[in-house]
Amino acid sequence: MGEVRTKPDITEHLKAEGEKKKLETQLHRAQKMEAMGLMAGSVAHDLNNILSGIVSYPDLLLMNLSEDSPLRKPIKTIKEAGMRAADVIEDLMTITRGGFCNKKILNLNVLVVNYMNCIENRKIKRTYPFVHFEMDLNPDLLNVMGSPTHIKKTLMNLITNAAEAISESGTVTISTMNQYLDQRLEGYEDVRIGEYVVLAVADDGLGISPVDLERIFEPFYTKKVIGRSGTGLGLAVVWNTVQDHDGYINVRSNEKGTTFDLYFPVTREKATYEEEEIPLEDYLVAMERRSL
Repeated sequence: MGEVRTKPDITEHLKAEGEKKKLETQLHRAQKMEAMGLMAGSVAHDLNNILSGIVSYPDLLLMNLSEDSPLRKPIKTIKEAGMRAADVIEDLMTITRGGFCNKKILNLNVLVVNYMNCIENRKIKRTYPFVHFEMDLNPDLLNVMGSPTHIKKTLMNLITNAAEAISESGTVTISTMNQYLDQRLEGYEDVRIGEYVVLAVADDGLGISPVDLERIFEPFYTKKVIGRSGTGLGLAVVWNTVQDHDGYINVRSNEKGTTFDLYFPVTREKATYEEEEIPLEDYLVAMERRSL
């Protein structure tokens, strides 16, 4: 009898090739982010020094001008342009100074509620009056070790993007939960098994295309008009902030909307600060209203 030949099983081969391609994509993205960070770091300080005069001197000029002076409007325009440029530099500095943020024990529920009631978020609500904002916060949320300033900036960027993704009317939901992570996440070769707090921002907009999804965390990769609706660095700031907190990002998107899940490692230590704490019932009432 002749030798029986079996067809080679290419399933494992294709799977291995797919994994290899994913790892190559991850490496390429990491290298690109590092290169952009080095470039940004080399110019950010110099730009900041140059910009300081452009931002500060208009106020001095305005103090010496009458209210009906025709120069007031162009000088205010110069100041506003300078402030937008300062926002870009601030985001560049956030990207380049990874690991240098001051961290402390905090509860993300407190941070979310405080942000949703701050001036910055009220501005977002006025800009997008057709968007409904909701909170769904776990009252038993564990603490994390984090930087309130950087996580607040991350939350602002995600909420702004979520609101902009809604063209007519829709909902942006900010939620928190405890989760034990013991499996891989898309885009990561491996994850540290353990307890995490998940901060999620979801919208029911049009979603992100697969092509854009591969590049959304690259600095200056944006479909927006830079300077008008953003710096082009918002999601790069999100990515670097989560990296600096030893966390992970999982993005789920389709034609029904997009959800950003941010994983922050849990700490069992108790918060040592009091100035930002709010009573539990305050955000439980907000959850019952389901509208801010």
